[in-house]
Amino acid sequence: MQIVKYTNPTVSYDKVENKRKCSLVHYHDEYELYYLMNGKTKYFVGDEIFHLEKGNFIFIPKGIIHKTDSEECLHNERMLIGFGDDIFDGGTAEILKEFTENKLIAVPLNCQNEAEEIMYRLLEEYKSKTVFKDTLIRLYTLELLILLYRSKTNIKKEPELSDKIIFEISEYINSNYDRNISLDSLSEKFLISKSHLSRKFKKVAGIGLNEYITYVRISNAEKLLKKADMTITHIAAVCGFNDSNYFSTVFKKLKGITPLKYSKNANHIK
Repeated sequence: MQIVKYTNPTVSYDKVENKRKCSLVHYHDEYELYYLMNGKTKYFVGDEIFHLEKGNFIFIPKGIIHKTDSEECLHNERMLIGFGDDIFDGGTAEILKEFTENKLIAVPLNCQNEAEEIMYRLLEEYKSKTVFKDTLIRLYTLELLILLYRSKTNIKKEPELSDKIIFEISEYINSNYDRNISLDSLSEKFLISKSHLSRKFKKVAGIGLNEYITYVRISNAEKLLKKADMTITHIAAVCGFNDSNYFSTVFKKLKGITPLKYSKNANHIK
């Protein structure tokens, strides 16, 4: 599998010039807030495609595969904030719900300036070795999220025409992962040649079509394993795997742990 797990720094800043900025397909165990300070970039998140411009934010839920690609834009300046569930409580859970459903965030210019000030404070605090550093980082992050929540304007998500077919196919896979879907069946359904579909999907999503199907199935299997009310064999079947042993092998390869152990660990924490 080409999907990798990254652990981001709590706060990071990066700037490139005269170079295409393209990340590998990856996921995190924490949430991520990405702010594009300059440039343009395409962002593939799960089964969605976003086109970010200067001043846009995007919220990445934990455990969701994603990648960036600036394509023809050869200058890119961005800042990332990573955080865990401890940011959210009963009073702020609505922020998580809103940004999970509407990941692309645009705010007025005055709010962008205020948000940048908070992010620079976060960066300075992250670099420091002062007392209560972690507490301040948490408070600044929460302040930033509340500011964005209050000031956001909805952006209609419309993939570029050249990406539209891949967006539709990824949506279809996420809704039908329990079925016998393959390159052949998708080629026939969407009236696109197998070779073109394979190349186009890899270019847009950053991973092969079969890898993406497997990721979607394993991701949904994770959710079912946490419920502890279904057998491994049953979960394998409803997630599109005909062989539970093969399912266990693929799950361990991708997640580093067997489905049975994952289920026991998840339910022990409860």
